[in-house]
Amino acid sequence: MAITIPDVIGQNAKIAQNKLKALGFTDVELASATPKYQNVFVPANWTVVGVEPPPGTSVSAADTVVLKVTKP
Repeated sequence: MAITIPDVIGQNAKIAQNKLKALGFTDVELASATPKYQNVFVPANWTVVGVEPPPGTSVSAADTVVLKVTKP
């Protein structure tokens, strides 16, 4: 079953992650878009700046969705 990726850019990473999981995505990963930070430990402290595949793309619920996030 295909699910369309919503536009979550600009949202809090924890809220965006929960929204994607609620839609049925099973593999939602967070990737730091800030060079000085390697790992994302507390998603609530981060903001989504990009999504791969891009918003509007229809993919399988089992496909990996990567939220690119930055920390202010």
